[in-house]
Amino acid sequence: MKNIILIMVLMFGVSIAAGQTIYLSDDFEDGDISNWKQIPDSNWTASTIAPITGNYSLKHALADTFGSSHITYPMDSIDVRHKNITWRFNLKNGSFDPTTAVKFWVYLMVHDTTAVNGYAVGVNLSGESDSLSLWRLTASQPDTLFLTTSFDWQPNSLVGIEVTRDSLGVWELKYDSNGNFDNLITAGAAKDDVYTAMNYFGMSFYFKTAEAGEIWLDDVLIQDASRVNVAVKSFLQGPFAADTMATDLLAQDFIPQNQPYHSSPWNYNGDEIVLNMPSNVVDWIQVQLRTATDSASTVATRSAFITKNGMVTDLDGYSPVSFSGIADGNYYVVLRHRNHLAVMTANPLPLSVQTTLYDMTTGQDKAYGSLPLVELTTGVYGIPTGDANANGQVQNDDKNDFWNSQTGLAGYKSADFNVNGQVQNDDKNDYWKQNVGKGTYVPF
Repeated sequence: MKNIILIMVLMFGVSIAAGQTIYLSDDFEDGDISNWKQIPDSNWTASTIAPITGNYSLKHALADTFGSSHITYPMDSIDVRHKNITWRFNLKNGSFDPTTAVKFWVYLMVHDTTAVNGYAVGVNLSGESDSLSLWRLTASQPDTLFLTTSFDWQPNSLVGIEVTRDSLGVWELKYDSNGNFDNLITAGAAKDDVYTAMNYFGMSFYFKTAEAGEIWLDDVLIQDASRVNVAVKSFLQGPFAADTMATDLLAQDFIPQNQPYHSSPWNYNGDEIVLNMPSNVVDWIQVQLRTATDSASTVATRSAFITKNGMVTDLDGYSPVSFSGIADGNYYVVLRHRNHLAVMTANPLPLSVQTTLYDMTTGQDKAYGSLPLVELTTGVYGIPTGDANANGQVQNDDKNDFWNSQTGLAGYKSADFNVNGQVQNDDKNDYWKQNVGKGTYVPF
């Protein structure tokens, strides 16, 4: 069975990101390897012959011939920076002893299937030590051995292998000489961050006639257990009153169940959806994490909720916004709303699973830029409204091209600057006029 990219769970009618991202899970029990690319064709099969576990394993399919066989799986161009990746699999050979001519390895992450740059773990990539080792590859050649085990690969070995790489590029190699992963022995850790593109996972087998067909792979799992939580409080100017925000859109059932940031200028293809809207929701809001202030440094984007007390939450309406696949670190947090100006934290925040509230309502100095917020009441600050076309500026076209055409309408409208579900004169007179000429300080 294969599970690719993001695992989602359904709880209380809410689809939320789980605490890990699974990029590949294949135990071959469906007997299907059509998503794997074979070089040459028809050298591998999902076989019932002596499987490692279950009824099927991936097995070399040739006999009475010699040469080399390769098989890869596309990994959707994953950048492993800011991630903590784990690779796990079982690997078995037949009744042969590895040599310089009979050897095998698993490509953990490589950028291409020709002139390979990346990392591989296996036996005798270079030389004839017969030890399970981890190598860096450049132009398909093993150029740096940086972790090796004391395990001497023998005939009929079944080994469970686990390799991890953290967000700083530190690798660890572990193995279980009895197969599976319940008695893992570590070979230590070493840093190597030369390559960061995980475009393919795969395997190579070099063999003579007697060894053809005598290699098996099973129980492949590639996952990222990284996760950070974001706890931010901010007010939208439009729905703010006294010390809270109105939930008029919710009361009129105008908030869409699917996140609304698919189109330009957000161009976010996230599949956040709720079946039952939490009772405290003001609107959807987009949350970004950046390692620097520029948009090119964005490492993660989520759609979330902003609730009536100002808390930006995950889709249950109360939990911090969780980002799977992001390692602990310092990140700028950007908030983007469909008709309020984007804002960003004044400085990068130290993020991890543990949360510390960052309250953007207490001062102008909490947001990036020169006076990026508006004072809503004495000592309370919020995000300026009036940007109907979400281009980062409150201008005449927000009134002329949007408010003019939407005035008198009800619903989920971009010119509804006070977010009450109605486009009326007060949207223009009390909000747009107050902010015309303002712009965001967030680089896009």
